[in-house]
Amino acid sequence: MSVKMNDGTIVELFWSRDELAINEFDKQYRPLCLKLARDITGSDGTAEECLNDLYLRLWNAIPPEKPQSLKSYACRIIRNLALQVMEKQHAQKRSAILVELDECLCDLPDMDSGEIGKMIDTFLAGLPRLEALIFVRRYFYSDSVKRIAAKIGFAENKVSKILAKTRKALRVCLEEGGISI
Repeated sequence: MSVKMNDGTIVELFWSRDELAINEFDKQYRPLCLKLARDITGSDGTAEECLNDLYLRLWNAIPPEKPQSLKSYACRIIRNLALQVMEKQHAQKRSAILVELDECLCDLPDMDSGEIGKMIDTFLAGLPRLEALIFVRRYFYSDSVKRIAAKIGFAENKVSKILAKTRKALRVCLEEGGISI
């Protein structure tokens, strides 16, 4: 039985350019990253390609980056890689998930994405835990309404209503933060 390395140790391996970093990362986060990419792309093969691209991105980004949470850092990268693949594959057809968010984010001005991200993080932190969980499961992990409903024991209609209410509240939050939509 092998001992699980912590994120800090794996990041240090990346910093020292030790190829063991990729192996240790793979042992710990492969299933999570593959699931995230597969949920977005709907394809095992494409998810594997995203995972391989993730390894290269991690290798090239660490250093100079030194993420506090390797798991969060990797999830953000693979999510973006999978969304980029979907955007290329479906340039004319937008995902239903992105269409849902359009009512909140469609006309955002050219702002620093970090600033918008902080506003969304603050918004999510102010939500009741269950509403924040549903929002993140839908818009970060790309879970279907059906899957979310099954996981939390709600009817799909109730989850849809919570998502609609949360999108509306996000829009208000962004407008109050100086972003006119």
